[in-house]
Amino acid sequence: MMNRNDIATRREIFAVLPALVLFAGKAVAEMAPAAVRPAAWAQPIPLAGVPNLHQVEENFYRSAQPDAKGFRALAMQYGLKSVVSLRAFNSDAPLTRGLNLQLTRFPIHTWHIEREDVVGALRSLRLAMREGPVLLHCQHGADRTGLITALYRILYQGWSKQAAADEMLNGKFGYHAVWGNIPRYIARVDVARLRSEVGAP
Repeated sequence: MMNRNDIATRREIFAVLPALVLFAGKAVAEMAPAAVRPAAWAQPIPLAGVPNLHQVEENFYRSAQPDAKGFRALAMQYGLKSVVSLRAFNSDAPLTRGLNLQLTRFPIHTWHIEREDVVGALRSLRLAMREGPVLLHCQHGADRTGLITALYRILYQGWSKQAAADEMLNGKFGYHAVWGNIPRYIARVDVARLRSEVGAP
């Protein structure tokens, strides 16, 4: 028969057991190797003032909304020449004064994507890249920016719709699943027609 001390000891063990399980699980997770990011995906770049910054290819960067210091850092450190903004209600002009950046804006609404804005953004992005490094951004650098980047991959780099959507959804850009219309847009887009409208080779 167990005495009171034995019962108290068991109670103490059962009380701390969940915490021990959580600690052990965390330790195992920390020891496990991190998943390797595909080399073809946009690669993250830490830069103060430019959240969610990634390099898509040599002259193509994507990010969330930079602040004034971020724009200056991009211009000084990465030779940024142009900015393509997808924000509907915010201008980059006050944040880029004195930087001699070419600013273009296509106000895409995440909940209602207009074809002419998509075409304009893709065309401007490609033309701007001929002059030097260009930044594509929206507010979070995840949804609208993800859409245009995915379509860029499909039109100009020959990616499949599935591969482009996979990077957008799983590339840790912060894609918000509430915008299910975006992956549907990619799945349904007529690539030949879009290529013709954009003037892609």
